Amino acid sequence: MIYRKYRPKTFTEICGQDLIIKVLKSFLKHLNSLPHGYLFAGQRGTGKTSTARIFAKALNCLNLEKNSYEPCNNCFNCEAINQNKFLDIIELDAASNRGIDEIRNLKENIGFKPIQGKYKVFIIDEAHMLTKEAFNALLKVLEEPPKHVIFILATTEPEKIPPTILSRLQRFDFRRISINEIIKKLKKIAQEENCEITDGALYLIAEESEGALRDAETLLERIMLSLNPHKNINEEYVEQFLGKISAIRILEFINFILNKDFEYSLKMIHNIYNEGYDFIIFTRSLIKILREILMIKIYPLWKNQLNKEYNEELIKKILEIANKIDLETNKKLIRVFSEAELGLKKDPPLITLPLELAIAELILN
Repeated sequence: MIYRKYRPKTFTEICGQDLIIKVLKSFLKHLNSLPHGYLFAGQRGTGKTSTARIFAKALNCLNLEKNSYEPCNNCFNCEAINQNKFLDIIELDAASNRGIDEIRNLKENIGFKPIQGKYKVFIIDEAHMLTKEAFNALLKVLEEPPKHVIFILATTEPEKIPPTILSRLQRFDFRRISINEIIKKLKKIAQEENCEITDGALYLIAEESEGALRDAETLLERIMLSLNPHKNINEEYVEQFLGKISAIRILEFINFILNKDFEYSLKMIHNIYNEGYDFIIFTRSLIKILREILMIKIYPLWKNQLNKEYNEELIKKILEIANKIDLETNKKLIRVFSEAELGLKKDPPLITLPLELAIAELILN
């Protein structure tokens, strides 16, 4: 699978978590005062487990200082870790091994010194799934672990980790990865896979992933497989694959509304319906862009935020509309289309009716 094939092997390859990487490298420079417990928290697909594995590899790398505190991937230990043959990194999936017996086995292993490396590293994924009894057993282990033992707990639900456990861990919160950072990684993967893909298609895939790089990589692979053996992906194909309208077409629709073009506004709604797209997804995407324009109107520096979410072409078109529309009209559009979304959820007699009424209110009144 693509996400496994292109999984990061060094800190430099971790996407979108620069501050966390900086702190972890700082810890590596002071091994004498190295914390023994860590909590990596954040939504799925943001690099928690990958970072845990790289940190564990760095702790056991034989050339760490020579390689600017990055795992070298060439020494005996690094190669063994990359091949999953390293005995001193133990991974436990708490989703399927959540009981006290697993923690007791872990506790027994702690007493033994590392076999191959400098540190014995225990990575517990989905740590919030552990039972209360398992957490109690883990607490005793965390209180006074041997110097050669490191614990890394990864979770998507840190609020379920008991406070007694949290107080003994260094917590790192992994943030959602920005659309532009995801696009950069996907573009690199596409080049490696000899796949031609447009920027618009990459944007749609990145937006759909909602900040989870792994989801974006998996989605890209699904789209590539659907086109096999031809690997030429454009925006229109991704629109059909996802069942959602591109931002370019949404901005075009907004312009029709602002220009009081009733015929083309209505025609676009009917085209979207005939093409089989979900009206609720379309309306939510429309409101999202109108909200961006609203933020620009009331806080001009918001346009700097757009760089994290949109490509240059989209930003240019969004700013053009922001310069054209007044604040009250902008607010009215958001209100009317929010009401239209509620109408769509109530199963109207005609699916196009809520949006047709919205267009009529905005253009004919």
